[in-house]
Amino acid sequence: MAENPTERSLLGIRKVARVAFVSAFLVVLAGSIVRMTGSGMGCPDWPQCFGLTIPPTSEAQVRWQPDENYSSGRMILERDSLWSTPTDHLSGTSFEADRATGLWAHYTRHDYATFNPFHTWVEFINRLLGAFAGLPALILVALTLLLGIRHGQWRPLAPAMGALFALAFVAWLGKKVVDGNLIPGSITLHMMGALAILGLQLATLRVAGAKAPKLHRVSKVWLALAVIVTLAQLVFGTQVREAVDQLVHDGVQRSEWIANLPAWWTGHRTAFWMVLAVHVAALWPGLRSGQPARWEWAVVLLLSAQFATGLAFGWLGMPAAAQPIHLMLAVGLVLTDGWLLGAKPLR
Repeated sequence: MAENPTERSLLGIRKVARVAFVSAFLVVLAGSIVRMTGSGMGCPDWPQCFGLTIPPTSEAQVRWQPDENYSSGRMILERDSLWSTPTDHLSGTSFEADRATGLWAHYTRHDYATFNPFHTWVEFINRLLGAFAGLPALILVALTLLLGIRHGQWRPLAPAMGALFALAFVAWLGKKVVDGNLIPGSITLHMMGALAILGLQLATLRVAGAKAPKLHRVSKVWLALAVIVTLAQLVFGTQVREAVDQLVHDGVQRSEWIANLPAWWTGHRTAFWMVLAVHVAALWPGLRSGQPARWEWAVVLLLSAQFATGLAFGWLGMPAAAQPIHLMLAVGLVLTDGWLLGAKPLR
């Protein structure tokens, strides 16, 4: 039986929504790797990198050079400081002479003055993925708008528009984070914005007709609580991460991070048991039946892996590789819970 025009449009929207979701998820993963490697300030400006469209690969590119054509906004490192030029110019015979004539000025938005090509390119790739994620998000808005105009179905438009606006907000916030040299608080807000993008794209997928498993009514009640508790735990975790960043800034070695964290960080570790408890309550009807569904196994695996990475933090001194895995598992758990909330209850 041939699909009607409305169903064909909805099918196209679901395909683009999946691409948009995967693209945004890759951005979150890249962002967690940026945090893991400490590459957040690899590019000291935004959207360019040291004033260049293609980031530098060698230190010579960020050092003053004689007889060099510099464009407005170009940035260099000299005298242990970051400098920017306000105008296009050809450099002279010495940096001091050019600086004296106003061709170079101290960059005042922050005092970060380090060049590490690895960090620079990790951050640049993160930005590229963010730009790529904008394309399917924009196409998704266009398709949902056409769906409303042609077929009178407007429900998918709102979450698609919300995801696009959230993406623009996160991009703007990314600039503010760089300008402020990773100021505390904005990093957590950046993470929550990314989570909003993913959630809204899943909502678009759902209202466009994507299927979800049926759940016991009591499971849906507990899953609603699980979303709240797990989201709070995720925010708590970002606060712990910011405390770790402060230790890194203060020169504390990785092996000493756990011992030097504020006492309140143990609340994050203890709160996992609450996360586990509400999920066990949600899973219990299916587990008791002896025939747990695939989604129940998925939740069990996410919780188990989350617990394992948490143990790795405590026992292995917060290994770098475990950090993005721990974050992505938390994001995956919140999104899984949220997706299941829209499922139809079993009779």
